Amino acid sequence: MKKVQAFLKKHRKKLIILVIVLIVLAICFYAVFRIYKYLTPDTKESYYGDRCDITESIMITDERKNAVKSAIEAYPTMKMSDFDLKCNLIDIVVTVTDDTTLTDVRKMSGDILAAFTEEELKFYELELMVDSDVEESETYPVIGKKRKMIDGAALDHFIWE
Repeated sequence: MKKVQAFLKKHRKKLIILVIVLIVLAICFYAVFRIYKYLTPDTKESYYGDRCDITESIMITDERKNAVKSAIEAYPTMKMSDFDLKCNLIDIVVTVTDDTTLTDVRKMSGDILAAFTEEELKFYELELMVDSDVEESETYPVIGKKRKMIDGAALDHFIWE
């Protein structure tokens, strides 16, 4: 016991510095860990968070996709290129011939909305991308968006950009 006390007395300043350095290192490691956790996503959670939970009760089926495809292809100058469902966002890509007018595209977008139920339109946002089969078209591409219902109100048509 006397040897330990003698050692502590002899190296007191070095031991105090060592304890302070260890405390500072522990604080630095904790800070780096917290910064790492803040900057990296938690892979256990969904990319969309809990936004998609409500759409699980109102699923878009293949029947609905076929109804949208039929509504688009009822126009001879249009065809559906893609239908992509991500959480509560539905992306629809339509390819048209260059002689298709924007009036026809707007009429077709109304038919697309008619293919969905009112309940589905409350929870899903629609994005309609219309592109021409000609590379350098003056009219196309155009994008139409239809927002989901917010605070009990929703538009009943697409907004075109």
